[in-house]
Amino acid sequence: MDIEIPSKYIEQAVAKYESDAQQQKVKLVPKGPKKLITVSRQVGAGGRMIADKIGEKLGCMVWGREILDVLAGQSGGNFQARMFKALDERTQGVIDSIIGDFFGQIQTQTYHHLLPKAILTIAQNDAVFVGRGVNLLLPEAFRVSIKASTETRIKNLMTYDGMDKRSAEEKIKDADRQSDGFMKELARRINVKYYEDEFDLGICMDRIGIDQAASIILHAFQLFQKSHIK
Repeated sequence: MDIEIPSKYIEQAVAKYESDAQQQKVKLVPKGPKKLITVSRQVGAGGRMIADKIGEKLGCMVWGREILDVLAGQSGGNFQARMFKALDERTQGVIDSIIGDFFGQIQTQTYHHLLPKAILTIAQNDAVFVGRGVNLLLPEAFRVSIKASTETRIKNLMTYDGMDKRSAEEKIKDADRQSDGFMKELARRINVKYYEDEFDLGICMDRIGIDQAASIILHAFQLFQKSHIK
């Protein structure tokens, strides 16, 4: 089920981001390797709950698909502008340069233009991302895929979202179709190749729980970070 995010929660997330960015500017927070994790998940597989557990353990903001949609949409323009301005000028220039490489130098106000800019802006601080093809935009992040069998996904939607079996089946088919189309279109827009299974870690939720999956991801992320420290 799609979740509508109240504006007060987006305001809180943006305010927290601005505070973290300001602290880094004045060097109150020591800079080290950023904690960036992307969670790609199938509807009904429990990916959002897992991401919340990870964010809690790491002390990171969790940026879900719904918030990213707001930031990339017309109503979120002011939020995104605030976040972008919170960065130092050098970082702003790097992000503008990357966006220019993606789309050319003509500035547009389209969703596919603003989404990458929002993601790259957020990624200047520690963050856990859920959905919206962030794995394509942040190849340096630890990229996780959460999947489950259709039977498990149906059961979860019936248990947690109160759906009947038929509605759950339709929800899954529709979500899978939309997700595949979105990923292919985003990859085309930013001119990168889209590989369906290009992740650092894949987890099937058929026989493990939310806490177990979060623990596995956190352990794997620690190993990932150690292997990338120069």
